[in-house]
Amino acid sequence: MYKITVRTVGNPDHGQDPNKPLFGVDLKTIKAESLDDLQEAVWDWQIDNAIGAGNWVDMPVYEDDHCIGLMSYNGRIWMEEKKGV
Repeated sequence: MYKITVRTVGNPDHGQDPNKPLFGVDLKTIKAESLDDLQEAVWDWQIDNAIGAGNWVDMPVYEDDHCIGLMSYNGRIWMEEKKGV
């Protein structure tokens, strides 16, 4: 089982505070059986909440409670370069 807890930050390019989450968008843990399904579910969450790249910070992805890498806004999972976060 794979999981990620998604969150947001304000985008200063839009007058939002980068030290605070977007108003009305709560933390959410997304779980999936495959990495492809996890990426798709995160993409759906981004669309549903109007999340842009400026509202995203790379977040850890877990497999069975072990961090395997970080997910970028575009869904790429950085497994080697940032592993162990």
